[in-house]
Amino acid sequence: METDSYIGACCGKEHSGVPLSFAADFPDSYANLSREDRDIRAVVGSDQCIIDQEQFYIRGCIDLPVDATVGVFLWGVWARVHQADFDEISDHWETQGRERKIGHYKGRLANSLSIYPETFNMKLEIQIEPVGTRPKFRLEELEHPLCVEQRNGLTLQKAQEYACLLLRMAKL
Repeated sequence: METDSYIGACCGKEHSGVPLSFAADFPDSYANLSREDRDIRAVVGSDQCIIDQEQFYIRGCIDLPVDATVGVFLWGVWARVHQADFDEISDHWETQGRERKIGHYKGRLANSLSIYPETFNMKLEIQIEPVGTRPKFRLEELEHPLCVEQRNGLTLQKAQEYACLLLRMAKL
């Protein structure tokens, strides 16, 4: 989702459209492995990851509401889950109506989001969504700034600031 153009607070340049979606390609535990270790110790897909047959991850979304007319600022992130939960989610991955048949699950955020105080290992609840839609992650550490923003939302200006910061970091 994008909005109209704006002047970036961190760069002073005009940007056409603001990206409101940022994603981690992998859980941090996978990203921190050497290439050799990834090949030997891990199996990763677009929505699931297993490391050493002991660490189980699923990909999902943390939505931060942005001003009523804009929509959401979306974080695509990973959560570590128990093996039994991972197996149940996997078994129902293509099951129509899965959102009514399985879940909710507990997990831990498996990514550090650089613009916040440490987010890695934050407690969360996983809500299964319809087939073709990634699960929603609801943070449970109520005082953390990310959780506050998930609950209360962002102004469009704050979302633009985050986008500018994140885009600048990606270029470094």
